[in-house]
Amino acid sequence: MYVDFQTIKAADWEVPLAGLLDLEDPKSKLANLKDRLEPISIYFYLIKHPKHGTYMIDSGVGESFTKGKDQVPVSSLVASQMNFDKLKIYETTKSFLEKNKIQLKGIFFTHLHLDHVMGASELDRNIPFYVGPSEMDHSQFINVFVQGSTNRLLGENPNLLQLDFGDVNSGSFVFDFFGDQSFFILSVPGHTQGSLAFFIPSKDGGHLVLGDTCHTRFGWLENIIPGTFTTDPKLNRKSLDTLRGIATYQKTKYIYPGHQERIISKE
Repeated sequence: MYVDFQTIKAADWEVPLAGLLDLEDPKSKLANLKDRLEPISIYFYLIKHPKHGTYMIDSGVGESFTKGKDQVPVSSLVASQMNFDKLKIYETTKSFLEKNKIQLKGIFFTHLHLDHVMGASELDRNIPFYVGPSEMDHSQFINVFVQGSTNRLLGENPNLLQLDFGDVNSGSFVFDFFGDQSFFILSVPGHTQGSLAFFIPSKDGGHLVLGDTCHTRFGWLENIIPGTFTTDPKLNRKSLDTLRGIATYQKTKYIYPGHQERIISKE
């Protein structure tokens, strides 16, 4: 059985390259990369299962972010650091769901950093918000000063459900969510403790959604981990290596970095 998979680009943005990419990596230095504002995009993904309904990966961007940088629902301190004047929104989540008459069954968050929860507060409070192991532990967040804004974006009393991958000592990191091998959730700690990635089989080779285990096309193609935005670089390295192994073993055709256009595998 296959699910229908769709990518929606919600917005374009610019953020520091040093956060997205390890500039100390020899391959970054060989390419003479320096810190600068790097173009990125914010995506969300639709998973349409023929029996279980429609789910999302990440929450896109809320209507409130279209009202100008002085009206964004985050603290003024966070707003001053987030380059909201560079945010160009194409599609808000609420509008997209309404015009396509989509009734969501749940949302899977790659992780709970602010740029992945920007559409969450405007969604139905009854919708389950699925997160990875330990992701709700506030001490794991990359920068505690954004925590209040993240909570605000998640909305009042979010229905947060932490996915269980079993005994942490068992080495299990794959969860067949629907039980029919149509949609696999992967535990890939490092960027955050509970970071998730996703593998969606298809007739032409499958889709691998990396989350922020790898933000950029260059990072994936050159096998370079993210930079200062990542909590645990060594663990991120291990998780990125795991995802590269899955991409090869599954002969995955489409690779989706966290914040740049998909990569079509030549294999």
